[in-house]
Amino acid sequence: MNRGTARVFITGLGVISPAGAGVEPFWDDLCAGRSRFEQLPPLYAGMKPGILGGRVPREARETALAQVDAVTRENPRAASLFAEFAALEALRDAGLAPGDDALRNAVVCVGSSDGQAEVLEDLVAERRGIAGRGGFSSYSIAHGVARTVGASGPALLLQSTCASANVALSCALEMLRAGIADTAVVGGCDPYSEKNIIGFNTLQAIGPSPCKPFTRSRRYVTPSEGAGMFVLQTERALRPGATPYAEVLATAISNDASHPTAPDRDGVASCHRRSLDEAGLKAEDIDVIFAHGTGSRANDTIEGGIFAEQYPRTAVTAIKSTIGHLMGAAGAAGAVAACLTMRHRLVPPTAVDPDDIELDVNLVTGEPLSVPDLRHVQNNAFGFGGNNAISIFRSVS
Repeated sequence: MNRGTARVFITGLGVISPAGAGVEPFWDDLCAGRSRFEQLPPLYAGMKPGILGGRVPREARETALAQVDAVTRENPRAASLFAEFAALEALRDAGLAPGDDALRNAVVCVGSSDGQAEVLEDLVAERRGIAGRGGFSSYSIAHGVARTVGASGPALLLQSTCASANVALSCALEMLRAGIADTAVVGGCDPYSEKNIIGFNTLQAIGPSPCKPFTRSRRYVTPSEGAGMFVLQTERALRPGATPYAEVLATAISNDASHPTAPDRDGVASCHRRSLDEAGLKAEDIDVIFAHGTGSRANDTIEGGIFAEQYPRTAVTAIKSTIGHLMGAAGAAGAVAACLTMRHRLVPPTAVDPDDIELDVNLVTGEPLSVPDLRHVQNNAFGFGGNNAISIFRSVS
């Protein structure tokens, strides 16, 4: 991508997840390594019970519903509800309000894998007609966020499987550097999806034990839901005296086109190299990596092997062990966590037994790791279909 000349910063964060509504419970659960997984109900005859997943709690949904506008409350489809709530929290955190001058021409980029999945699932299951669900359009997620924040600039919905949120960040970063706008509202969202659960179950990728990234006993992905959103601003748009969370140095996106589900090692390694080249850094300059870390044998073997060879001293953490896999929102959850790590100089642990670690990865476990001199954090997101997306952030303090 063309880096241009504008420096771009993250100035506000918002999130809704199985930890609850807001950044505070999200960060508390990450630092405590506390997961809130629950058993998901079987969706068809013969589907084994006991599969674990992460769901946004009822109270968090009610909190979100109380804050979004009447249009969303009338047909509260989960992806839109999550994205709009998280966007509003990110605005407040950035010192902005819907309709502010800084937001009028703002760019909106939202990543999602399943989009408005529940609309089609209701239709197929004959629970509700499509008219009663407000129609179907994944683009409506981005349109809803733009309406909620009062933005009239470009509004895009990016769908690149589980790399979607990092792809959305890349898209927004390029537009801000090109001078299209000085502010963007960016992130990812995904709802609980029946078709997604059935698909993962068919692949035997989900089950009764939680995600255990980079361990000998790793076996299953833990599907989850939620949204992470953040405000991007160029240097000239920063409020006087504002202290951003981080500068966005680089993003790299690619597609291996190698296999529908299995990652390609050369493609993943190439994306790592491209992100470092774009940032003007070497692997040893990266202090912390938020791994994709799904807990699947194939993904962790490839990603962990690259860490062992190229990033042997870099601290690695995998937050899916705590909040599960937010699918298209996974990269957004990682970006929010990366920003909080830079603000607090703490790396949240991977919620696994340190004696169970199989791969030669400098994995943070147990207590949060203090990194007083932290400078650069990398955030990985990969997806089915060979989608790869990596972002790199730099500390501003």
